[in-house]
Amino acid sequence: VLSACAKVGAYSEGIQFHGFLVKMGLEEDVFVENSLIHFYAECEEIEYGRKVFDKMLERNVVSWTSLICGYARRDCPKEAVSMFFEMVDEGVIPNSVTMVCVISACSKLQDLAQEALGILHQVLVQDLKPDRVTMLSSISACAQLGDIICGKWCHSYVLRNGFEGWDSISNALIDMYMKCGKQEIACRIFYLMSNKTVVSWNSLIAGVVRNGDMESALKLFKEMPESDLVSWNTMIGALVQESMFEEAIQLFRVMQSEGIKADRVTMVAAASACGYLGALDLAKWTYNYIEKNGIDCDMRLGTTLVDMFARCGCPQSAMQVFKKMVERDVSAWTAAIGAMAMEGNSGRAIELFNEMLQQGLKPDGVLFAGLLTACSHGGLVEQGWHIFRSMKEVHGICPNIVHYGCMVDLLGRAGMLGEALEFIKSMPIEANDVIWGSLLAACRMHKNVDIATYVAERITESSPAKSGIHVLLSNIYASAGIWANVSKVRLQLKEKGVHKVPGSSSIEVNGSIHEFTSGDESHPEMTHIAQILNEIRCRLKDAGHVPDLSNVLLDVDEKEKEFLLSHHSEKLAMAFGLISTGQGTPIRVVKNLRMCSDCHSFAKLVSKIYGREIIVRDNNRFHFFHGGSCSCRGYW
Repeated sequence: VLSACAKVGAYSEGIQFHGFLVKMGLEEDVFVENSLIHFYAECEEIEYGRKVFDKMLERNVVSWTSLICGYARRDCPKEAVSMFFEMVDEGVIPNSVTMVCVISACSKLQDLAQEALGILHQVLVQDLKPDRVTMLSSISACAQLGDIICGKWCHSYVLRNGFEGWDSISNALIDMYMKCGKQEIACRIFYLMSNKTVVSWNSLIAGVVRNGDMESALKLFKEMPESDLVSWNTMIGALVQESMFEEAIQLFRVMQSEGIKADRVTMVAAASACGYLGALDLAKWTYNYIEKNGIDCDMRLGTTLVDMFARCGCPQSAMQVFKKMVERDVSAWTAAIGAMAMEGNSGRAIELFNEMLQQGLKPDGVLFAGLLTACSHGGLVEQGWHIFRSMKEVHGICPNIVHYGCMVDLLGRAGMLGEALEFIKSMPIEANDVIWGSLLAACRMHKNVDIATYVAERITESSPAKSGIHVLLSNIYASAGIWANVSKVRLQLKEKGVHKVPGSSSIEVNGSIHEFTSGDESHPEMTHIAQILNEIRCRLKDAGHVPDLSNVLLDVDEKEKEFLLSHHSEKLAMAFGLISTGQGTPIRVVKNLRMCSDCHSFAKLVSKIYGREIIVRDNNRFHFFHGGSCSCRGYW
């Protein structure tokens, strides 16, 4: 009767029968007790099964096996392993069923994979012959550990015992060899398979993706006779990982056109791509798709959506998603704090941090990096110092190189260049090129050539191959009009074969992303863009705007400088936005480099004269221009 209850999940009836057994005085019969353990395990009440086990006066191998397999099937691998070794210590000889259950459970977790292989050794020591299920789990454990030697032994055993014809074994071998860096062997196994299932294709593609070979992965994906959701998720996720965000969105659209319904994994990848592109319309469509299709928004997806809207320059939507989240971990709070940091709302970022502490969550290093960034973007030097010191004194977190870099950035943006330099010199860890680069960027912002030269020398000593630093130093000299030094630095760059990355900006209009490069006039709407730029120039001149020619980093005459300055990529994108969108529609621009001061002034005046909100995300931060002012308040 207990066996029947276990098979059909008749929990209520099984409990009643347990009571009947107690009344009958049969609860201490070993066969009955084993059946009770099995019943409770099958009904997902393994702890009750454990209570029965602990009260047993006599236990046999079936008692141990029932409990161990119950733990294994209920995703409690650590408990299953603990019980297995306790069983061995008590001198009970495990049977093959016990070993298969434990090895299978261990192989699912990387921190228990070594135990799985240890149990396989026990199987062999006892002259038990592992079956194909045991070998499947053992191969998976080898894959988790990257153990190519044991993996090859398992492969040999599979071949000797004729298990290679089982698709699951071949798929596991493909996965194992890929994770061990043996792509050639994995491909050979794949092409020798007589029955290549979708899982086989997915295993091979996932391995190729993991090895960074996107070209081969895309080729295999197109060759698949049939694909499933895992196939699409693998490819879309891989494109996002390789920073091929537009391609990821395009593939997601193809997936929709083929009628394949997305899941949470798909939407995490799609939302990430939208965030990095800064494409708000796509971001809103992604969010609406999740809502419309009833996709469960767990903590990971919710956190990704918060980050997506923040990166798209819509902190209001980011916070709405955050407030809707039923559960929030530290990562979710970090994303919300990051959203406020991007907006320049440092005060609200600190408020969120205090709210999180009140809820009993313990901050981590990543959260503190976001919080210090928020202070930097808001110019909150005193609060930044307080938070930095509290990391170790209050929260027991030792600051790392990232946190020191945030402090240098905070002091540098605030114009405290001397203090920033002294801070670097007093650091208990050696400053890297990122920290020196942060100070160098602040020197450019505040036009301090002396400290810039000193910093550049330090970087050259520690990281001579960092060409970007020399480009920045060249720009500092050019802004100061020291053309002899500009020529010297640029000659060094030329000798190294380094070319400056051109400024480029993108803007999303009606779901399409338009790219502009500084000085480029190839856009189909360039005639109209030039007309609106000329109109803007005249209206800005009437408003008293004088172009800041120090932002032109070439030794040319003033007329040429004015032309080059007027064709900076963000100005082209803003002009296109004005002629392509209706009045009242915010203009959202994403730039690959830092905005120059003239483009910053340009955006402020355009927002006032044309009554448009302009949002620019450069490689440094967000700028929200409205009514002639910017959210950065000069801290950029």
